[in-house]
Amino acid sequence: MRTTWERGVHYLGVFTVTAFFITAVTPLPNAIGRRVAVTSDKLHPADAIIVLGAGAMRNGALNSESMQRAMAGIQFYKLGLAPILVLSGPGRSGSPQPPEAEVRAKLAETMGIPPAAILKETTAHTTFEESIHISSVLHRRGAERVLLVTDSLHMRRAVRVFEHAGLNVQPAISADYPDALSSSVGRLWLAMRIAQESAALIYYRLAGYV
Repeated sequence: MRTTWERGVHYLGVFTVTAFFITAVTPLPNAIGRRVAVTSDKLHPADAIIVLGAGAMRNGALNSESMQRAMAGIQFYKLGLAPILVLSGPGRSGSPQPPEAEVRAKLAETMGIPPAAILKETTAHTTFEESIHISSVLHRRGAERVLLVTDSLHMRRAVRVFEHAGLNVQPAISADYPDALSSSVGRLWLAMRIAQESAALIYYRLAGYV
C-alpha cells in the first residue's frame, strides 16, 4: 500500500510540474483563451452602453480592470454610440467608501459626460443580478439595444445572461487578455481566469440564468 501511495504522489508531482510548465511557458493558455473569448465586431449605435462592475480597492479607488472597463465605456459614449451610459458596481459591505459605480460616475463626469446621461447600478453583486436590475431600468426607458462592456473572457457569459434578460446585445470589449498576455505570470493568470469563467458558465447554465 505504501508503494502504491508513493507512486501516486510521484505521478501527481510529475503531472503538476508538467502542467505548470506547459501553462507558463507555452502559448496553450492563449490558444484556449481565444476559443473562450468573445471579441467585438464593428459597433453600431445602440440605446445604451452598459459597463459591468469589476471591483474597487479598499481605499475606494477603482482596480485596473474596473478602470479599463469604465474608460472603454466612456470612449464609446464619446464616439456617439449611445445616449445613455450605465455604470455598475456595488460598494463594499460596511465600508465608508462610495460604491464602484459612484466612483466611475465621477470619473465620467470629469471627462465631460453629462450627469443626466449616466445611470448607476450600485446594488448588484453578480453578473446575473446586474442583468436583472439593469434590464429592468432600461426596459422602462424603452431601451433594448445595448453595447455591453467587459473583458473578452467574461463576455461570453455576460452576453448570454443579458440576452436572457431580454436585451439585444453587442459585445464591446474593454480588454482581450488571450492576445495581450505573453509572460509566464500572465499566462498563469490567464489559465486561472479561463477556469473561473468556464466554471461560472456551467453554473449559470445549471441555474437557468442563460
